[in-house]
Amino acid sequence: MFGRMALLLLIGLTVVYVCLFFYFRSGAKMRLEEDWVMEGRPGDRDDWVGDRLAPRARRIRNWLVVLVYLVPMAGLSVFVWITNG
Repeated sequence: MFGRMALLLLIGLTVVYVCLFFYFRSGAKMRLEEDWVMEGRPGDRDDWVGDRLAPRARRIRNWLVVLVYLVPMAGLSVFVWITNG
């Protein structure tokens, strides 16, 4: 029972994770593109944005793993432990 519930939860959380990752990444990319235009930087915009977006995307990924996967799975585990105990 717990295994099936956990598997369904993981599938749903993966969909949420992917959607949130692309949403937050696109927001960060848009802010970086606006900064590039406002500062009037010379050179290739895509290279500049890509160089600065990689560390932000890594931080977004790390936070989303904690918030989307670990917190709900811990909550489910505590719920099952309390109701069965």
